[in-house]
Amino acid sequence: MSNSRKKRFRYKNFFNLNAGIVIFGLILIYLFINIVIYFTTERTKYYEVTAGTNAENLNNSYEGIALRDEIIKYADESGYVDYFIREGSRISKNTTLYSIDSSGQLNQLLLESGKESSKLTEDNLDTINTLLKDFNNNFDPMNFRDLYDFKSTVKGTVVDLMNMNSLQKLAKDKGENFVINKSEVSGIVLYRVDDFETLKPRKIKMSDFDKSGYTSAHFSSGDKIEKGSPIYKAINDDEWSIVLKFNKSDVKKYKKTSNITIKFLKDNLTTTANLKIVKGADENQYGVVTLAKYVVRYATDRFLDIEIVETPKNGLKIPKSSVVTNELYVIPKEYSKKGKDDVSIGFNIQNSDRNENDSEIYYPPIAYSDENNYYVSKSYFNEGDVITKSDSHANYVIEKTQKFMGVYNINNGYTVFEIIQILDTIDEYYIIEKESSGLKIYDRIVLDASKVSENQIIFQ
Repeated sequence: MSNSRKKRFRYKNFFNLNAGIVIFGLILIYLFINIVIYFTTERTKYYEVTAGTNAENLNNSYEGIALRDEIIKYADESGYVDYFIREGSRISKNTTLYSIDSSGQLNQLLLESGKESSKLTEDNLDTINTLLKDFNNNFDPMNFRDLYDFKSTVKGTVVDLMNMNSLQKLAKDKGENFVINKSEVSGIVLYRVDDFETLKPRKIKMSDFDKSGYTSAHFSSGDKIEKGSPIYKAINDDEWSIVLKFNKSDVKKYKKTSNITIKFLKDNLTTTANLKIVKGADENQYGVVTLAKYVVRYATDRFLDIEIVETPKNGLKIPKSSVVTNELYVIPKEYSKKGKDDVSIGFNIQNSDRNENDSEIYYPPIAYSDENNYYVSKSYFNEGDVITKSDSHANYVIEKTQKFMGVYNINNGYTVFEIIQILDTIDEYYIIEKESSGLKIYDRIVLDASKVSENQIIFQ
């Protein structure tokens, strides 16, 4: 058979795959899948933690009503009154206080008598000397305004003493038609009444703060007083109160506060005081500031504006929407074991999926710890899991829980619950304590904590 007659075979052509094309195709598919995931997956909004302070919200001023232990005394007869003790002065019982003159001639008699006996006695000078010594011992050079107040005090005292001298001279003249009256009580004397004398904090109403409806009757020398009318009153206790008009946020803020620092806006005096919240007659809640001093300084003031002075609290600023309450498992520290790095905290957990006696050391994130316990998120254990002590056969069943407030940290791409301690509230944010939290400035936390759970992978 000749070569020309040899049979010819036709071979099939197979498609030759290029490795580069395959890899490029796979990359395209991967990119396409990720693009679809990117546009179809809801992004988790986050907040970057910043430093914060409540300084701007501090030192709010409040309108207050001063309440004291006040006793009103009434005139035994009608006539023209003359006072011999300056309003706001301290008096003792049986101090010569005022006179009632039915003829109305006593003022003229006192004026004429004063011209004849204008000199101060030795006792008068001793009284003024005592005032000077007290002022010198208590003078504060940082509050120079007290000097002007003291000047008025000395001037008023001199006038009172000279009137008393004139009155004693007139008292020898039996023909004059007037009656000298002595104080029936001791305390701080005032010549005014306003129907607030018997008011107590629990009887306060919001309408009591309306100054437009407030009335006060004042008495002074030369006024005609009718029998049975108020003629003076005395504050007989140094302890007094200022009832403050609180709103709901104030009540919440100061509900557990018992001691505060206040500043009187009238003269910028700053002092400490006690504070409590009481319910008034109208069911509203009010702040009651109680003091044991300065009653004489503000004896003539029924309404006082004060400022609650606070020390600024500095910490971390986070949105309220980032805060969530979670239950954490409570694990006694005695059942823990430190890792090889001497930092990690592990637990010898019995593994029911293996042989009965098998166990392993498990290192879950520790959300919080105190003197006796570690607190771990519920996502890292199952209720009923058993852990044992490393040096004994004692075991502990994981089931006890405790609630904590915290946020979800997403620095590592998944949610980790971080416990927080709230210091104060500012609008839509909390100021939280730095030391008690694992958070730091620039950490990323979930903005809306209600949309995620513990140990969840986050797409940002």
